[in-house]
Amino acid sequence: MFFIKRKIKYFILIILFSGAVFIWFAIFTFADNEFLEVCFFDVGQGDSIFIETPNRKQILIDGGPDKTILEKLNKAMPFYDRTIDLLILTHPDADHITGLVSALEYYDVKYILTSGIENDTAVYKKWRDLIKEKNIPLILAQSGQKIFLDQDIFLEIIWPEQSLIESFSKPTNNASVVGRLVYGDIEFLLTGDIEKKVEQHLISQNLNLESDIFKVPHHGSKTSSSYNFIKMINPQISVISVGEDNRYKHPNDEVLERLKDSVIYRTDKDGDIKILTDGILFDILTIYE
Repeated sequence: MFFIKRKIKYFILIILFSGAVFIWFAIFTFADNEFLEVCFFDVGQGDSIFIETPNRKQILIDGGPDKTILEKLNKAMPFYDRTIDLLILTHPDADHITGLVSALEYYDVKYILTSGIENDTAVYKKWRDLIKEKNIPLILAQSGQKIFLDQDIFLEIIWPEQSLIESFSKPTNNASVVGRLVYGDIEFLLTGDIEKKVEQHLISQNLNLESDIFKVPHHGSKTSSSYNFIKMINPQISVISVGEDNRYKHPNDEVLERLKDSVIYRTDKDGDIKILTDGILFDILTIYE
């Protein structure tokens, strides 16, 4: 009799525990979330940006130089979520594409956006083979595109212009996809590794580049972030994705001087840099591990 009562007791506890898990799962999944989250991952000497919209659409831009991105995504996404809605490769250099190959192996990706510039490296071949194997639709980036990610949230493609990309693509940094992420009154300019040649072209087009948050191109290298380009953007916040004590000595001191009117965040010093915005105001959290 005692044994039967004990079994009943355990059975009731299991039901209660399962019910609690279900309730919290529902709250976590369906809770109204008005915030756009943009996280600049600390992936060493490379780039990786994770975006989650209020309706939990997830976008990954670049993946850094190794498998560190998988650890970052495991923390940023719920354990049961293995789908990325849009994956963007700005350009096929190793410090941007390598981690994306790992992400492709582990996650189901709905769409991929690229500049169309290819490479002859082993990692690029693996990238191309995985896309073919998984039959993932490819979108070719073209200036003027607007990709609507959620209600009132869109990514406006600023560069490349496909008719000019071949003449700009040496080095491949200049073939980087450049996008302006807009939510209400808040804008992010995401620049890949473009250099001064592309910056000058964008300036000459009289585009609206003004943005609250500026992802500094090419890890703060002296090849990029010209004075006039920064002046047109007029950022409040500048984010530099860069590896600690890297051999390139990024970020360059002259670039830091040109950015001095903004608040500078660096992944080598601040770790992951997460920006939350409701389209009116934004807040910044740093997570250093």
